[in-house]
Amino acid sequence: MIGRHRSPCKQDKSHMPYTKAVVYEIQRYIDIIPTSVPHAVTCDVKFRNYFIPKGTFIITSLTSVLHDNKEFPNSEMFDPAHFLDKSGKFKKSDYFLPFSK
Repeated sequence: MIGRHRSPCKQDKSHMPYTKAVVYEIQRYIDIIPTSVPHAVTCDVKFRNYFIPKGTFIITSLTSVLHDNKEFPNSEMFDPAHFLDKSGKFKKSDYFLPFSK
């Protein structure tokens, strides 16, 4: 995409979907921080038949999201295609939470 005559720059980012997909896949696959920082529930919540009262601290398992086989087929394998559409363009995933939100 860039050639050997110059180094990549920020403006090249949109023309390098595979490189971006590789970076995202590294973050997904390595899963450096498997749990998020604690978050407090700001109001009473009912989630999957569980009642979570306001003020409860929640710690999520990011591994369960980053290795979800529905979103990332063969999630145990390193595959940048998890972040590319059929035409090779970068596609964002709502399941991509490498450092929580």
